[in-house]
Amino acid sequence: MKAKRRWIYLILILLNIPLGLATRWAPQYFPEIIRIYGGDVFSATCIFFGIRFLYPVTPLWKIGIANYLVCFLIEVQQLYQAEWAVRFRNTPAGILLGHGFLWSDCVCYAVGTVIALAVAWLVERII
Repeated sequence: MKAKRRWIYLILILLNIPLGLATRWAPQYFPEIIRIYGGDVFSATCIFFGIRFLYPVTPLWKIGIANYLVCFLIEVQQLYQAEWAVRFRNTPAGILLGHGFLWSDCVCYAVGTVIALAVAWLVERII
Protein backbone atom coordinates (compact mmCIF):
# COMPACT_ATOMS: atom_id res chain seq x y z
CA MET A 1 0.00 0.00 0.00
CA LYS A 2 2.85 2.41 0.83
CA ALA A 3 4.43 1.98 -2.60
CA LYS A 4 1.11 2.53 -4.36
CA ARG A 5 0.48 5.71 -2.36
CA ARG A 6 3.93 7.00 -3.16
CA TRP A 7 3.34 6.58 -6.88
CA ILE A 8 0.04 8.44 -6.65
CA TYR A 9 1.61 11.33 -4.75
CA LEU A 10 4.51 11.46 -7.19
CA ILE A 11 2.01 11.80 -10.03
CA LEU A 12 0.13 14.51 -8.11
CA ILE A 13 3.39 16.41 -7.60
CA LEU A 14 4.27 16.11 -11.29
CA LEU A 15 0.82 17.41 -12.27
CA ASN A 16 0.92 20.19 -9.69
CA ILE A 17 4.28 21.71 -10.65
CA PRO A 18 3.36 22.74 -14.22
CA LEU A 19 0.04 24.18 -13.03
CA GLY A 20 1.76 26.31 -10.41
CA LEU A 21 4.42 27.46 -12.87
CA ALA A 22 1.79 28.25 -15.49
CA THR A 23 0.13 30.74 -13.13
CA ARG A 24 3.42 32.69 -13.15
CA TRP A 25 4.64 32.15 -16.72
CA ALA A 26 1.33 32.27 -18.63
CA PRO A 27 -1.01 34.26 -16.39
CA GLN A 28 -3.12 35.47 -19.33
CA TYR A 29 -4.78 32.06 -19.48
CA PHE A 30 -6.15 32.20 -15.93
CA PRO A 31 -8.84 34.23 -14.17
CA GLU A 32 -7.48 37.15 -12.15
CA ILE A 33 -7.91 35.48 -8.76
CA ILE A 34 -5.81 32.50 -9.90
CA ARG A 35 -3.20 34.79 -11.47
CA ILE A 36 -2.79 36.59 -8.16
CA TYR A 37 -3.10 33.77 -5.64
CA GLY A 38 -2.85 30.50 -7.57
CA GLY A 39 0.91 30.11 -7.36
CA ASP A 40 0.86 30.17 -3.55
CA VAL A 41 -2.06 27.74 -3.40
CA PHE A 42 -0.29 25.35 -5.80
CA SER A 43 2.92 25.70 -3.77
CA ALA A 44 1.11 24.61 -0.62
CA THR A 45 -0.52 21.65 -2.37
CA CYS A 46 2.81 20.58 -3.87
CA ILE A 47 4.54 20.71 -0.49
CA PHE A 48 1.67 18.71 1.02
CA PHE A 49 1.95 16.03 -1.66
CA GLY A 50 5.73 15.95 -1.16
CA ILE A 51 5.40 15.44 2.59
CA ARG A 52 2.78 12.76 1.98
CA PHE A 53 5.12 11.08 -0.51
CA LEU A 54 7.78 10.90 2.23
CA TYR A 55 5.35 9.82 4.97
CA PRO A 56 2.62 7.74 3.29
CA VAL A 57 1.10 6.25 6.45
CA THR A 58 1.13 9.29 8.76
CA PRO A 59 -2.40 10.53 9.51
CA LEU A 60 -3.53 13.13 7.01
CA TRP A 61 -4.32 15.71 9.68
CA LYS A 62 -0.68 15.58 10.84
CA ILE A 63 0.52 16.05 7.28
CA GLY A 64 -1.83 19.03 6.97
CA ILE A 65 -0.45 20.68 10.11
CA ALA A 66 3.14 20.01 9.07
CA ASN A 67 2.42 21.38 5.61
CA TYR A 68 0.94 24.64 6.88
CA LEU A 69 3.81 25.10 9.33
CA VAL A 70 6.40 24.61 6.57
CA CYS A 71 4.58 27.08 4.31
CA PHE A 72 4.18 29.60 7.13
CA LEU A 73 7.86 29.34 8.09
CA ILE A 74 8.88 29.87 4.46
CA GLU A 75 6.74 33.01 4.44
CA VAL A 76 8.04 34.30 7.78
CA GLN A 77 11.68 33.88 6.72
CA GLN A 78 10.98 36.50 4.06
CA LEU A 79 10.93 39.09 6.83
CA TYR A 80 14.68 38.54 7.21
CA GLN A 81 16.27 40.99 4.77
CA ALA A 82 20.02 40.59 5.25
CA GLU A 83 21.95 41.28 2.05
CA TRP A 84 23.18 37.69 1.68
CA ALA A 85 19.64 36.33 2.15
CA VAL A 86 18.21 38.66 -0.49
CA ARG A 87 21.00 37.65 -2.91
CA PHE A 88 20.27 33.97 -2.25
CA ARG A 89 16.54 34.50 -2.90
CA ASN A 90 17.47 35.83 -6.35
CA THR A 91 19.19 32.56 -7.32
CA PRO A 92 17.37 29.66 -9.01
CA ALA A 93 17.37 27.68 -5.75
CA GLY A 94 16.40 30.65 -3.61
CA ILE A 95 13.46 31.66 -5.76
CA LEU A 96 11.44 28.98 -3.93
CA LEU A 97 11.74 31.05 -0.75
CA GLY A 98 9.91 34.07 -2.15
CA HIS A 99 10.58 37.78 -1.79
CA GLY A 100 8.25 39.51 0.59
CA PHE A 101 6.04 38.64 3.51
CA LEU A 102 2.32 38.92 2.76
CA TRP A 103 -0.53 37.88 5.02
CA SER A 104 -2.50 36.97 1.92
CA ASP A 105 0.11 34.30 1.16
CA CYS A 106 -0.58 32.73 4.56
CA VAL A 107 -4.27 32.55 3.64
CA CYS A 108 -3.34 30.99 0.28
CA TYR A 109 -1.26 28.36 2.07
CA ALA A 110 -4.23 27.51 4.29
CA VAL A 111 -6.47 27.18 1.21
CA GLY A 112 -3.86 25.03 -0.55
CA THR A 113 -3.50 22.83 2.51
CA VAL A 114 -7.25 22.27 2.73
CA ILE A 115 -7.47 21.51 -0.99
CA ALA A 116 -4.57 19.05 -0.75
CA LEU A 117 -6.13 17.42 2.32
CA ALA A 118 -9.40 16.96 0.45
CA VAL A 119 -7.65 15.52 -2.63
CA ALA A 120 -5.56 13.18 -0.46
CA TRP A 121 -8.59 12.04 1.50
CA LEU A 122 -10.51 11.30 -1.72
CA VAL A 123 -7.57 9.57 -3.40
CA GLU A 124 -6.91 7.40 -0.37
CA ARG A 125 -10.56 6.37 -0.12
CA ILE A 126 -10.53 5.31 -3.77
CA ILE A 127 -7.31 3.24 -3.69
